Amino acid sequence: MNAKSKYNTNKLVLVPATLLVALLSFLGGTKYEQQVKTILEQPNVSTTTIRNLPAKETVKRVIDGDTIELANGQIVRFVGVNAPDSGQPFEEDATKAMIKLVQGKTVTFEYDAYTSDRFGRVLAYPFIEGKNVVVELAKQGLVKVTIYQDRRKLKYQDELLKAQEEAQKKKRGIWSK
Repeated sequence: MNAKSKYNTNKLVLVPATLLVALLSFLGGTKYEQQVKTILEQPNVSTTTIRNLPAKETVKRVIDGDTIELANGQIVRFVGVNAPDSGQPFEEDATKAMIKLVQGKTVTFEYDAYTSDRFGRVLAYPFIEGKNVVVELAKQGLVKVTIYQDRRKLKYQDELLKAQEEAQKKKRGIWSK
């Protein structure tokens, strides 16, 4: 097997359809014009943003420590945190905690400036009985708060950082090392 055939050359690149439409004016008359038109005409190309943001929905299943699937089929990724990935320490703990907190329950959602990610998932803060689930996970030391310097301040950034600091001081979860 040669080196080239070892790798999958089919890459998924997400580009906003509005950007492709804007590029068409510059690509007119070039060999790329028809390629872009073909991409935009494909039925699996989404040209819309997520418009049906759930206000309240039942959790069908927990995917991992920071992602859930709703009864309506939507995938929701929690804002401002990252749970340990598969195979990392505390990954199972984070997932089990999520199952205990939300699976089969009705969750209310709040949104920040960004409501979806590049994978088409809804970005939200889940609440159960008035408690911010993301802050609870940070208090337990089961997620790391993720702040992007080039973006605006998160709605619950101060609460998340305070919860993470508490978990670090008390050496909970991922901070127990």
